[in-house]
Amino acid sequence: MNIECIETGICYTDTYLIVEGDEAIVIDPGDDFETIYARLAKLGATAKYVLITHGHFDHIGAVARFKASGAKVYISKTDYDMFVKPADNVNTEFFGKRVEQFAADVLVSDGDKFMLCNHDFTVISTPGHTPGGVCYVMDDSCIFSGDTLFRLSIGRTDFPLCSHSDLIKSIKRLFALNGDYTVYPGHGKSTTLDFERKNNPYVG
Repeated sequence: MNIECIETGICYTDTYLIVEGDEAIVIDPGDDFETIYARLAKLGATAKYVLITHGHFDHIGAVARFKASGAKVYISKTDYDMFVKPADNVNTEFFGKRVEQFAADVLVSDGDKFMLCNHDFTVISTPGHTPGGVCYVMDDSCIFSGDTLFRLSIGRTDFPLCSHSDLIKSIKRLFALNGDYTVYPGHGKSTTLDFERKNNPYVG
């Protein structure tokens, strides 16, 4: 198993590739489909699944093209509904960016469990940055946190439909998990849950 990170799009979104043999899971393909596709091809893998942590444009810019290539798309119902209502998505109001529409295959909810490419995933609902934001816990060892938790920081809450209080509650829910986890955020460097429990200045 191999996890790689590629920065994509104008917001330098962390897009993650989880490669298992000739199959791959792509998490938050923000844009730059050709770059992601070329890297997968070099690794000898095809994207079978796309997992989306939340519906902001900078995390879903390349989803439609992966969907067209045959990948199955996972996203929360709440953020999928937000995506299909352009006024609620951070598309045009902030960056003049419009994302190509795509159809979701699986609408995930809190507590959902599934196996993809021989890896176990659990969905944790983490609203705050968006109403339907989720984190994906893989193999009880790592968390793909989207824009919920960053290294020594947290997600923004000054966009439409954000809630700072909900975000803090969501992060505390992550902190309450047993043991340590590697945290792969939506922007910036990876971190660990233990490090953030002890050092994150935004969560008391």
